[in-house]
Amino acid sequence: MTGLTFDEATHTYRFGGNVVPGVTSVLSPLTDFSRVPPHVLEAASNFGKAVHMACELDDLGTLDEAALDPALVPYLQGWRKFSADYAVEWDLIEEPVYHATMNYAGTPDRFGNVKGEFTVVDIKSTAQLYPSVGPQLSAYANAEGHPFAKRLAVQLKADGTYVAKPYTDPTDWPVFASLLTLRNWCARNSITPNFKD
Repeated sequence: MTGLTFDEATHTYRFGGNVVPGVTSVLSPLTDFSRVPPHVLEAASNFGKAVHMACELDDLGTLDEAALDPALVPYLQGWRKFSADYAVEWDLIEEPVYHATMNYAGTPDRFGNVKGEFTVVDIKSTAQLYPSVGPQLSAYANAEGHPFAKRLAVQLKADGTYVAKPYTDPTDWPVFASLLTLRNWCARNSITPNFKD
């Protein structure tokens, strides 16, 4: 989208030069990783980014498989199986989107046809799928202008398999919108919210 930029190093979205909140930062109060050692979180994040990059390059037809880390191979195999099983046809691959009315941005992993239905897809390499994935996918769908798109998380596993989980909870969008509204209200009033008991 014209006017939307993303700084990957700082994970900062800007629209028209102004910083706008990203989907994952809006949803951060829903997931608590405070008990996970920082080095474990960083390693998991780096591995997840590598899985995403391998899948992206494969979908774009530019992956150099000979240079691929062997640890990534089963995750790529799982992604390829999903793509074949669900007859995917992608319109957007890792492309930032912006919601002009709500003033937020995010980068969905995929938008396109999945078994013939327009679907927003998020790729996960985590051991579990967190409840916040539903609001995350709903935020992407609404930002792209397709609030009624199907929503699907694809959890890739170390054994080369995958789990495709649909999200259908109608409260997912209100949850995201509420968190965004609270975040913006706090920012306007110079309040730091305390989400702990």
